[in-house]
Amino acid sequence: MMRSLEKFEWQQQNKFVISSSSKRSLIANIGTTAIIIGLILTANLCWIPKVLAQEMGMSTAASIGDRKIVSHFDIVPKIVRVGQNALMKIFLADQNTNQKIIHVTVRMDISKDGKHVLGEFFHSHDGVINISVRQASSGVTSPATYTIGATMDDLTNAWIADPGSPIFVNGNIFSHPGTYKIILEVTTIDNDKTDLAQPLTYEYNIQVSP
Repeated sequence: MMRSLEKFEWQQQNKFVISSSSKRSLIANIGTTAIIIGLILTANLCWIPKVLAQEMGMSTAASIGDRKIVSHFDIVPKIVRVGQNALMKIFLADQNTNQKIIHVTVRMDISKDGKHVLGEFFHSHDGVINISVRQASSGVTSPATYTIGATMDDLTNAWIADPGSPIFVNGNIFSHPGTYKIILEVTTIDNDKTDLAQPLTYEYNIQVSP
């Protein structure tokens, strides 16, 4: 009887030891898993701003005085197809304060494979330039001609949108698949009367699908 009791007590003690060891192992595994998940989430969070910046087309900053001016460029739809209408949005901001720049004049040059497709000056008093590209009929393939639906501003010698509308570019701008280069030269900021001594230049690429 005594041996049976001692054996029972030994089994209970070892069961407790094994159980405690298992718990410690389980806790250690949970801790390791939590650390790995945390590292993965941290890596993803660090990567997200770069993706958003690329989608929004935020440029590198250019210095004017104590301001770091960046250009934001966006196009809708994100994937432009041949013959599809598209809306481009451009504005400048001070990277230090996130304050939008007003009275912006931009010369936009669009080219593909070294051939110029569009070259015009656009202006916005509030700093946001919206350009709606309305493609020509499918039977027209030459991008040589286009018309502008906007008002010519005599002071800046640039196209300015009519109230409540974007600037319309009517023509076959994105007529072939491939990479289109957009160069923006900013010639005025802050007011309409003073040209920058050295224009700010920003460059973007648009991929056009078949």
